Amino acid sequence: MDGLLEQIGTARARARQLLADRARLAAAAEAAEGRARDGSREIEVLKARIKELEQENGVLRNAAAAPSEPSHNGTKEQIDELVNEIDQCLALLNK
Repeated sequence: MDGLLEQIGTARARARQLLADRARLAAAAEAAEGRARDGSREIEVLKARIKELEQENGVLRNAAAAPSEPSHNGTKEQIDELVNEIDQCLALLNK
């Protein structure tokens, strides 16, 4: 009889441990899902920013190619800055 009571006690302790582990893992899973949602939002923001920068880059390239304006002071520098920012956004997306 004592052996049976001991087995029941061991089983109860194991059940309590498993419930505690389950609660801990559920909290960790919820936190991971939150981080994943945040990462998805950040990716969407970065993709939108890349699209904006590519459009702005296209406008600047067209402005640089327009023969009606003989002076393009700083246009190449602006394009270089935009390309660098696009590269940075792409690098963040690839993390």
